[in-house]
Amino acid sequence: MPYASNEIPIHIGDVAYELAFALTKFPPFNSSHEGYAVILEELDELWDEIKNNKAEGSHERQIKEAKQVAAMAIRFMIDITEKNFRNERERNVED
Repeated sequence: MPYASNEIPIHIGDVAYELAFALTKFPPFNSSHEGYAVILEELDELWDEIKNNKAEGSHERQIKEAKQVAAMAIRFMIDITEKNFRNERERNVED
């Protein structure tokens, strides 16, 4: 295995923390388009840190931004699945 065995759980825990923070601070995505825009914004912030890779602390900021991208991708899956479920349930009630 090319990774230290303790790296994966640490990063997953950090992503879970970012996700929990976002779930309590921000409302659910209203649409797939909004979710995409949020992910893209986080990805752009990661890209900015990658381009600035010679600055002091840049690698730490890259990791932080990557964790935020991962957290928002999970948030997207949660919110869009829940939204689709609610919409389907509402359509069934109307029928």
